[in-house]
Amino acid sequence: MILRRAFYLLTAVIILSCGCWNYVGLGGSEVSGGEGPQVTENGIRFSLYSRDAESVAIAGSFNNWSKSADQLTFDERRGVWEVVIPLPPGEYEYKFVIDGKEWIADPGNPEVTEDGFGGYNSVVKVD
Repeated sequence: MILRRAFYLLTAVIILSCGCWNYVGLGGSEVSGGEGPQVTENGIRFSLYSRDAESVAIAGSFNNWSKSADQLTFDERRGVWEVVIPLPPGEYEYKFVIDGKEWIADPGNPEVTEDGFGGYNSVVKVD
């Protein structure tokens, strides 16, 4: 019994730490962790894998939590939504907004902070 619990706990830690899990939200969209925020020469690339979503935006402290300011584009071949946002140095909180109504933390980014509503915001630090 103790070994079984330890196995399940270890499995959960591994899955959550690598961001390789799927999430089915309240709206029914299945999403999975992208690569987390990536530094590019043009800014920070944010990505989310979902073939079910009709639209994905990113809302955060960098755009006054607007769910329409920064829309992600869909790469049908790879099944990934992406956007590159030029951000000055600092620390930013954000969430993805799926189909205009479902707000989720970035499943590919383990850096989170409480959002004040019982959930979590993802955090990205730009040097």
